[in-house]
Amino acid sequence: MKQPSRPASPVLGSTPASPTPASATPLSVPHVQLAPSSPQSTLAPLPTIHRTLTGTSTTVPGYKPKVSFDTFENPSDAALDSFTLQASSEGYKRTRNTRVFLCAASGDESGREALDWTLESLVQHGDELIVVRGFDLEDLEKQLHEEVREEAKELMKHILAKNLEYEGRQLSVVVEFVAGKITSTIERLIALYRPDSLVVGTRGQTGLVKTWSQAFLTPGMGSVSRYCVSHSPVPVIVVRPERKVRKSMEKRRADGRKRHQFDELIGSRSRIGIKEED
Repeated sequence: MKQPSRPASPVLGSTPASPTPASATPLSVPHVQLAPSSPQSTLAPLPTIHRTLTGTSTTVPGYKPKVSFDTFENPSDAALDSFTLQASSEGYKRTRNTRVFLCAASGDESGREALDWTLESLVQHGDELIVVRGFDLEDLEKQLHEEVREEAKELMKHILAKNLEYEGRQLSVVVEFVAGKITSTIERLIALYRPDSLVVGTRGQTGLVKTWSQAFLTPGMGSVSRYCVSHSPVPVIVVRPERKVRKSMEKRRADGRKRHQFDELIGSRSRIGIKEED
């Protein structure tokens, strides 16, 4: 029987709704800020992407590689310069309960934390994970093409190997390396893949040179994450690096003025069965 198609993309100006299957288990989200979407932007129009089929060397036992695409060789002919890899677990089948998650995984600690948290705490059997990493247009030179391709292949291998830690969990995985402004890329991929949620880190770094914050000329935490929280038409999950969480807790514990609040926080976590990590 033909499976029903996914619902249309959320319309800006309306309250977005992320379908959640009745069988899904409620997730505990440690160190994560759930941010409601805000209809304040207009999604960039979907580009016409002329892609070239390409082979990959990302074969991992238990996974079936799919068709991949490469527009690096003819960037002037494409509205979106990208390198795409696709793979799925053997026997993977998309169903009406399949959820789609888009994860912006920069190459720095924040991006790695966001991706690892997504794989460990969010995706479940039968889901689809879209992982995007951006890089600068000026890096799109022929001598760098192969570097970007290899980086994408290594990222795919990491994702597939990480998923093997969860026996029996079948996933569909897409890795998108896209040149250009990362926020515009995220908007386009939201319109293209229609994810149920977007996952970002507190900071981001484009694949090879600049940080996302530098791209917006604003220092400090999360220019990209702040933009996504304010403009995304789908729910946004912001993952804070574990190292920073522990540092913040230690600082609060050492501050006599905040010690009482800290003890109350730990007490409330204990009452609901959450253990403090050593």
